[in-house]
Amino acid sequence: MEAMRQMTTELRTARTLYPSVIPNGAREGDSFLLDAFQEKKRTLKLNRTSYRFLFDDHFNFDFIKSEIKLPVFGGATGGFEMILVASTKTKMHNQHSRYLFRSLGETPFKLNGSYSYEAFLERGDVIDLGFNRLHFLRPQRQTSEESLLPAAVMSSSLPVLIEGETGTGKTTLAKKIHEASGRSGRFVHLNLSAFSQGLIESELFGHVRGAFTGALNAKRGAILEAHKGTLFLDEIDSLSLDLQTKLLLFLDNYEVRPVGGESTTTASVRMIFASGSDLKKRVMEGKMRRDFYYRLRAGSSLRLNSLIEDKERIKKLCLDFEKEHCAVLSDELIDFYMNCPWPGNIRQLNSHLMRKKILSEGKRLVIDESDKELMFEEGERVQKQEIIPMEQMKIKYCYETYLRSDKNLTRTAKLLDVSHNTLKAYIAKKESELRDNKVVHINLQDLPFDSGLL
Repeated sequence: MEAMRQMTTELRTARTLYPSVIPNGAREGDSFLLDAFQEKKRTLKLNRTSYRFLFDDHFNFDFIKSEIKLPVFGGATGGFEMILVASTKTKMHNQHSRYLFRSLGETPFKLNGSYSYEAFLERGDVIDLGFNRLHFLRPQRQTSEESLLPAAVMSSSLPVLIEGETGTGKTTLAKKIHEASGRSGRFVHLNLSAFSQGLIESELFGHVRGAFTGALNAKRGAILEAHKGTLFLDEIDSLSLDLQTKLLLFLDNYEVRPVGGESTTTASVRMIFASGSDLKKRVMEGKMRRDFYYRLRAGSSLRLNSLIEDKERIKKLCLDFEKEHCAVLSDELIDFYMNCPWPGNIRQLNSHLMRKKILSEGKRLVIDESDKELMFEEGERVQKQEIIPMEQMKIKYCYETYLRSDKNLTRTAKLLDVSHNTLKAYIAKKESELRDNKVVHINLQDLPFDSGLL
């Protein structure tokens, strides 16, 4: 019986493993996120040839036996096994291997919302075992914002200026810079546009008791709150000329004099500034002091692109969402999002994904009605895009409608009121363009003759 089972596995490997393992198969070196019932989420690396998942009163992981005991709830029984299946015809074990997940009894598991007893795993798959969840992660690359700043700058005390549209991740990057710096103090975030000009000085430098009407108690101010830490001044472009002068004096010697005070205090603080507008233009308009502008740029400066300017970042953010929320996004959905304008940038994308996950009740996320509105949220951004020929616009619009119609040619042709042949020609042109941008290099000599790729 065991020999027959092994032969069946080898046959399945030869016929179904190789056509899909190269781009998507879960294999050695990958990781999976384990979300055990009422336990802390943990990420585990796939470095064993087999794993067994059993149920017990408490969570336990036996590293020697590669046996994971999951918390039982609601009378769950049975067990499951995950084994590494590899072809005997090649020594390229890691590239031509794939994990197979199967039930050890009569209890099925839930794979991406559908029940199954046995299945090869893909990167991005989500398996539910009762109230426990396994999420097989897709490989992650370095984030685009982290690559913009050298590690030496991230870990230093050098001031940083971050420019970019609203929602491009300026606050997130500022927090990452603070974490990388290793400073023992707090990360203090002050959005200057949230205060009237009369209150900003007190918020920054603090005040003594009785300094002005209503100052019943002394206040330390954001700069001293961030002592030995990082002060992130958001919307620095909203600062008045008078307050620019006062902040410039502080940046000269890092000495703080509170409003109404007579003595100064030296603060050890790393400064990070952020702006959503063009600072050079504000200097030209007389709304920013020239010396203050050059002081802001005296350290390290960078600009975060909008999502429409950095489409690969959209894909990375989708994969991050998968990992953080134990969700799985279809490849078609990610491709669709990469062609959306996202005027609200990262904030809009994350909010949309969270709403979509809640409405989907935890199922696999695919293109649906909630995504249609995204293609028409151009707003003012249309004026910033380069003008493209009408023919390209037609191809783009037809292809987007085709994706929103679940790749149904008949339905799409009816919606657009075009012939099948015209629509097929437009789709073929767009898919050819996408293939050109996603070339996959395969060494055919490394594949067995029965792989299905030859």
